[in-house]
Amino acid sequence: MINGAKEPSSQKERDGIKLGIVIPLANEAENIRQLLVRILVHLQPQDRIYCVVDKVSMDGTRMIITEMAAEDARVILVWAPENQCVVDAYVRGYRSALDGGCDWILEMDGGFSHLPEEIPKFLDAMQQGYDFVGGSRFMPGGSHRSPWSRVVVSRGGSVFTNLLLKTKMTDMTSGFECFRRHALEHVMARGIVSRANFFQTEIRYLMHQFKWREVPISYFNQDPSMGWTRLREAFHVLWGMHREQRKVRA
Repeated sequence: MINGAKEPSSQKERDGIKLGIVIPLANEAENIRQLLVRILVHLQPQDRIYCVVDKVSMDGTRMIITEMAAEDARVILVWAPENQCVVDAYVRGYRSALDGGCDWILEMDGGFSHLPEEIPKFLDAMQQGYDFVGGSRFMPGGSHRSPWSRVVVSRGGSVFTNLLLKTKMTDMTSGFECFRRHALEHVMARGIVSRANFFQTEIRYLMHQFKWREVPISYFNQDPSMGWTRLREAFHVLWGMHREQRKVRA
């Protein structure tokens, strides 16, 4: 076991529950060891971290994960050279966690945009019987420390989605979230249309069919770029979801 990866005494028992944490990674050689150690302190022996790495990663991240996996069986390298976009990376991670027999699947970003210390919030909520627990930057206690362009797009996207699709989450664009197995299987069976970051909104729309709640999270990202191509795709997918919803209600 990697040094420092001891279970906190305050963590509630999860008898028989296997947690899988899915983290797509690119060039994180400077941070990956610290990130994994800070995640491992919240895990039990049966849990796993699925580190999804593809050809975008060029800086030794894959090698470090391989070394850590040899030290701690809870760390698993998922090498996915076939990935074409970020959605492929997440989907590959989801499949690995489901194939690994995980009961709960939590996804988060690398690079500390999502804090490992907030993982217990999700686990506590899941123990209350929810099918989906979504992190929210916009509910009381949450924060979004990023360039204004990112904040506007994230908050505006959430407001617009809730108006158009009659959804109710305060944050419809975050990627820090936890699924019960059958809820994620529903997503996988339906498939994901978006090929960019907007896929998180697709997922949260689907999760309104299940028992869900939000927990406050702190988000940090200094990259100001959003990409107009991604935004155009987001509106296209969102409108398609709206039309699909109208057909179902008709």
